[in-house]
Amino acid sequence: MEKATILVVDDTRQLRETLTEALTTLGYHTVTAASAEAALKVLDLNAPDLILSDIRMGAMTGIDLCARLKQDPRFQLTPVILLTALSDRDARVAGLAAGADDFFAKPCDLVELGTRVAALLRGKLLLDQLERAENVITALALTIEARDPHTAGHCERLAHYAVALGKALGANEEMLKTLRLGGYLHDLGKIAIPDRILLKPGPLDTVERRTIQTHAVVGADLVQGLRTLDRGRPIIRHHHERWNGSGYPDGLQGPDIPLGARIMGIVDVYDALRSARPHKGPLPHAEAVSILMEETDAGLWDPIITPAFVDVLEDLGPESAPPRPARSSARRSPLHAAA
Repeated sequence: MEKATILVVDDTRQLRETLTEALTTLGYHTVTAASAEAALKVLDLNAPDLILSDIRMGAMTGIDLCARLKQDPRFQLTPVILLTALSDRDARVAGLAAGADDFFAKPCDLVELGTRVAALLRGKLLLDQLERAENVITALALTIEARDPHTAGHCERLAHYAVALGKALGANEEMLKTLRLGGYLHDLGKIAIPDRILLKPGPLDTVERRTIQTHAVVGADLVQGLRTLDRGRPIIRHHHERWNGSGYPDGLQGPDIPLGARIMGIVDVYDALRSARPHKGPLPHAEAVSILMEETDAGLWDPIITPAFVDVLEDLGPESAPPRPARSSARRSPLHAAA
């Protein structure tokens, strides 16, 4: 197994050398920095598995460094241990607020330090394994999209539209991340749909329609239990529900439909209208919006979210997602194609 890398940050040379020697003896690879500023330069070139930093260091403290790292997506899950005097309560409180994962009092008990480092690294290893699994699932979703040449870029556009709409609705940062994730994963379950049905150029019969509708449940089941992907399960399962209860798989109605799924359903149908499909050509922005509002008036879509999305589209510009070349000129909503 590859050695874990630990970044040691301290402005005292003797302590850096002592910690480096102890950690090397325990089987870790170490990188050192004499200040928080120097540590940031090291981090531009290296991605350590754990960071061990003193608090009191010149202009930029270890707490400042920790706060900066925890706001950086590259290092949010990297454990940070802060070294502080046993009596420095204020520093501990500030460190917790900055996102520190552990504290260690100076002078260091190297045996205890080694035990704490090992525990945090075990947790980091598990998180890395989960993240790799999530990346595989996300890549799989894009591979599924690539099966159909008519849907290239669909996931990315949905993520873009959904996040923009979420911001307009006042969604918090966690919901925005979930909407972006849902844009990529909403049709994950289509991995279970045979090409003869998924790519069929004509109307689906009753059996084929029921088969393709299973993708919502299959996709939700695929991400169950995966740490961050699990947040997107309600979107994956329910983005084909309809405001009036006529959707699938559960026939949810009105506000019982999760907010993220309501958002995704609306942006999904708009993008489908604007894109070329086997049974229709891409519709102009104005015509797609007209159909979307007609269907909202007919009870298919959230009557508050749909107008908000229309406003968002005006801000983005109607050509923010250019349609593909037309194959036919049929005016048909994708709702009737069980997309």
